[in-house]
Amino acid sequence: ASGQVGVPLSVPLENVRTPAAGGQFTTVVQPTSQNYTAFFNTTRPPLNDPLVRRALSYAMPYGSIIKVGAYGYGSQSRGPVPKGIFPWSTSTPQYHQNLAMAKKLLAQAGHPGGHFSVKLTYAAENQAETRLAPLIKDAFAKIGVTVDIKGILFNQQWATAKADPQKAQDIFLLLYWPTYSDAGSDNLYSLFHSSAKPFFNLSYWNDPAYDKLVEAGGAISGVSKARAAADYLKAMKILYQQAPGAFLYDAKLVLLQPKTLAMQGAANINYPFVTFFYPIQKKS
Repeated sequence: ASGQVGVPLSVPLENVRTPAAGGQFTTVVQPTSQNYTAFFNTTRPPLNDPLVRRALSYAMPYGSIIKVGAYGYGSQSRGPVPKGIFPWSTSTPQYHQNLAMAKKLLAQAGHPGGHFSVKLTYAAENQAETRLAPLIKDAFAKIGVTVDIKGILFNQQWATAKADPQKAQDIFLLLYWPTYSDAGSDNLYSLFHSSAKPFFNLSYWNDPAYDKLVEAGGAISGVSKARAAADYLKAMKILYQQAPGAFLYDAKLVLLQPKTLAMQGAANINYPFVTFFYPIQKKS
């Protein structure tokens, strides 16, 4: 009667299926530019060794992380660039859980059976990270690596990570999204380009070859996206080989649309917090 329409835009994922199953809502799932990364602290042993980082990347339970952490509303990432955002590419390699390979690489790195511990921090207010952190702990235990997980408020997690990398966490879980629709100039640069005082580079990683490729891609992207994409792809393959972080999943936006209304929704992948609905009509 009032002419107002209520559309739940932020529903805890664990509650999505309940109202939908009750017949009142239709679940609408749309892609976003948000993804989750687990940064490895590359400044000290044992994570300063690419073989160890690759082993942990193989040990990650990607399927379980998406099933439990995202309640199924996600897809495994291909590097730090989310699907649908330039320069995402199906040619970017990705790890899949392979515990045998993880154990083999640890042995090659001089850690047969694992027998070391790492400290993982996550933002306690992020429910997805709260759900997925224990899955990493359980998976790493299968290759002999003990994970001490600690959930703290993000501002505290951030302050600790920025204070002194030598005393910081070993693994930092982060939800990130690009500011603009060129994740080469944003995600690839912001998250992994070296810097004297890194901002979002929470792996503290430094690779001159990677830096040059990202810089070259950014310099040419306004003139030739194809040439920029080629440089960015080479950079993402270096990320795969050197594994300064494990790329977990691209998150999806979940909306509940009242079945009593006829409406269309549109979400701009670059602005995951904004959704437009048009036209909106009451079903007869």
